[in-house]
Amino acid sequence: MHVKALVLFAGRGSRLRPLTHTRAKAALPVAGRPIWQHVFDYLARFGFEEIGVVVSPGQRELEEAVLQWPHQRIHVIQQPEPRGIAHAVATARPFLEDEPFLLYLGDNLTDADLTPAIQRFAEASPAALLTLQRVVDPSAFGVASLQGERVVGVVEKPADPPSDLAVAGIYLFTPAVHGAIEGLRPSARGELEITDAIGRLIAAGHLVLGHRLTGWWQDAGSVAGLLEANARLLAALPTRIDRTAVLEEVSIEGPVQIGPRAVLRGVRLRGPLVIGADCRVVGSEIGPLTSVGDGVTLEGVRLVNSVLLPGCRLEGPALHLADSVVGAGAQVWTRAESPAALVLGDDAHLLVPRQQPQPWEVTR
Repeated sequence: MHVKALVLFAGRGSRLRPLTHTRAKAALPVAGRPIWQHVFDYLARFGFEEIGVVVSPGQRELEEAVLQWPHQRIHVIQQPEPRGIAHAVATARPFLEDEPFLLYLGDNLTDADLTPAIQRFAEASPAALLTLQRVVDPSAFGVASLQGERVVGVVEKPADPPSDLAVAGIYLFTPAVHGAIEGLRPSARGELEITDAIGRLIAAGHLVLGHRLTGWWQDAGSVAGLLEANARLLAALPTRIDRTAVLEEVSIEGPVQIGPRAVLRGVRLRGPLVIGADCRVVGSEIGPLTSVGDGVTLEGVRLVNSVLLPGCRLEGPALHLADSVVGAGAQVWTRAESPAALVLGDDAHLLVPRQQPQPWEVTR
C-alpha cells in the first residue's frame, strides 16, 4: 500500500523562543543535524518516499532547505496562518488526494519501530490509527481513552486526563478524516483540533485504533525537550573523526564525531558528542551529550548537555555551561566558575560578571 507522509513544520515555536525568533524550530539542530533531517530519515526507514511538508509563510529558509533534500520526493505546502493541525491537513488536501496517509507532527522525535502500526493499519482498515506513549504529565498532550486496542475518546490537553496515554504525534488516516474536519469549529485555543476530528470519527462509528510505541519518544518543542532529544540521538552515533581535523593533546572518552577542518588543542572530549566542521576548540572540556555546530569557537570552556548553533563564540577562561542552547553567531565571555544555564538567541552578545550566575534568556 502506497502511503504518503504529511509532516507539519508550521507553527510559532513559542516554547523555543528566543531561538525561534530567527529560525523555524524544525531547523534547530540536534545531534549535529537539523530536526527536519532526522524526521525525514526516520520516515525513510519505513518506506515513506513521498512527503508533503507544511510550512508557514515566513519559513523561506526551511522551505528552500527541504526542497534540496535528495533522498525523498518533497512537496512544500503553505499554511497561510497557524489555525491548528486539522486546518493544516485540510490545507494539504490537494497533495493528499483521496488516499490514506501518515501525519507526523514535526517537533516529535522517536526511534520507535512503526512497522507493526503500519501493518495493523493495512490489515484492520481503521479510519485512523493513533500512536500512543505513556507520559508523566498527560495534561500537556492530547490524551486517548482505550477499550482494548480501540480508541473510544480523545481530549486535547485535559485538566483531568482520562489516562496517561499521550497521542504521540504520529497518525495514520484514511480519507474519512477529511469529512470529519469539514465544518469543525475553532477550539478555545482558536485552532481546528485534530482531536475533535478524531472524536467525530468515533462518534460516527468508525474504527479508530491505538498503538503504543516502543523505544524512546521525545517532544522536542521546548528547550528541555530539545536537549533530551539531542542526548537520545547522540547516544546512537558511532565515533567518526574527519581526516582533515587537527587534534593536538586531545583526550577522547566515548563516541565522538568531529567534522572537517576542525582544530582542537588541549581538549578533553567526553562522548557522546558532535563537533561540526571548521570549529576551533582550545583549552576546553566538552561533553558529554553536547552538539557543537559548524564554525564554533570555544576557548577555556566546560560544556555539558548543551547545543551550540553554528558560528557562536564562547570564551572563559572559566566558562562552565550546562543544559544550555546558544544561538547562531552569539558570543559569550565570562570568568564565572559555577555552572550557568543559558538560552541565548542568534547574534546575542553576553558578558557575564564575576558573580554567582543565574539562568538567562537573551535576545538580539
